[in-house]
Amino acid sequence: MKLFRSRSVSLFLGGAVLIALLNCGVSLVALKRLEKKAGAPIRGTFLPQPFFPGFTLKNSRLNWQDRFEVLSGNIHASYDPFSLLPGRKFRVRIGGRDLTVRFSGDLAESQGISEVRVDRAEADFAFFKKGDPEIYFFDVESPQLHFHVVKEEG
Repeated sequence: MKLFRSRSVSLFLGGAVLIALLNCGVSLVALKRLEKKAGAPIRGTFLPQPFFPGFTLKNSRLNWQDRFEVLSGNIHASYDPFSLLPGRKFRVRIGGRDLTVRFSGDLAESQGISEVRVDRAEADFAFFKKGDPEIYFFDVESPQLHFHVVKEEG
């Protein structure tokens, strides 16, 4: 009876470790796909979430289409693992707290701010094979700035 229990525990632990390692690898693939689709490198210390489809980038830096640049802070990302399959839209949800963000171009002019400390930022969007990303929502809160963009249903 003890042999059966120890074998069951070993199989369970082995399966859990295998799932965690597989998910960490898939998270790295998701990060690389996000970099490719965003068209710019995303830097930071990569910390995958072993049992959930997501990761954290500590001390991150990211520049998105020369519209804004995250200079410091931690970014958390989650994704639909099935969206990594070929031919599907790649859907990602990104968020962060206590970020330093530099706006540029039209966005900086429209907000009248170039660099700001952001209390909270969240975005949910999808990349397609070609074209610009589809933004489902984009939310930013700070003492100097607050905006919320939501895609209209229809």
